[in-house]
Amino acid sequence: MWYNLSAMKKKEIKILLIAVAVAIAAILGIKLYQNAQASKEPKVLIDITHDGEVVQTFDPNKDAIYHIQGNYGTLDVEVKDGKWHVTNEECPNHICASMGWSSADDSFPIVCVPNGVVIMKENSGS
Repeated sequence: MWYNLSAMKKKEIKILLIAVAVAIAAILGIKLYQNAQASKEPKVLIDITHDGEVVQTFDPNKDAIYHIQGNYGTLDVEVKDGKWHVTNEECPNHICASMGWSSADDSFPIVCVPNGVVIMKENSGS
């Protein structure tokens, strides 16, 4: 050990303990501030609609696969790492699957016209 505690004076030990306490308090303060800022960010939800009716709402930050029944057949919406895309769709042209991955930063919805399914950000009035 590079400090000989028995040789340290009481005043030096107090200063060392105060410095450690201040460092711990600073780290905790930074973490609390970061958590407070994260909770202020609006939560983004994604709606899956079929013929204009919301049939599923999901959080893009929770990985999942949703099975949606459309007019022509079924389609799966895979959600992973904050993004989503259509897979295993039953429709003639497979255009919705070829649209690729979408995210909350994208302004365009994924649309499967034959199935009457639209995947877009929830309308929060903003």
